Amino acid sequence: MQAAVLGEKGVEVRDLPKPTAKPNEVLIRVRASSLNRADLLVALGHQHGSVGGVGARIGLECSGEVEAVGSDVQGIKPGDRVMASAPGGFAEYVVTDAGRVHRIPGNNMSYEQAACFPVALQTMHNAVVTAGRLKRRDHADARGERRRRAHGHADRQAHGRFACDRHLDQSRAAGAAS
Repeated sequence: MQAAVLGEKGVEVRDLPKPTAKPNEVLIRVRASSLNRADLLVALGHQHGSVGGVGARIGLECSGEVEAVGSDVQGIKPGDRVMASAPGGFAEYVVTDAGRVHRIPGNNMSYEQAACFPVALQTMHNAVVTAGRLKRRDHADARGERRRRAHGHADRQAHGRFACDRHLDQSRAAGAAS
């Protein structure tokens, strides 16, 4: 299989062995990959967590079809359309921990669209739920404030609030509550 790898003189496309899934992993046939800041840093030779340096595979998120699952994986099966944060995602195939793999909702999202979600959603979840400690019946707005909801509409609801009127108008046009 072919994959993007950091070589001595920059990013190269190399032939590598097709990976196999360990018991807790999923093998994905990649259909689309997205490019983010961390990918650029790795491509420039910087370290991003445990990924980096000459020989590092490029790409942190992708989407595609499940080709195989490890013996411990549940809820995901071969043929499923998925998106995942997967180190080495700029490749024909990639393996990643099953906890980083999510089914693409319905059939109305393209592989290209789905490839852009995993890292952004994990970042949002970490900011709002983990670091922000959002709980059931809490309300969060775009300023990062957290308040207990007094009435039982939605359990969690995010409202966009912007200082700039132009952004507020765009948000309302897109369906956001003010």
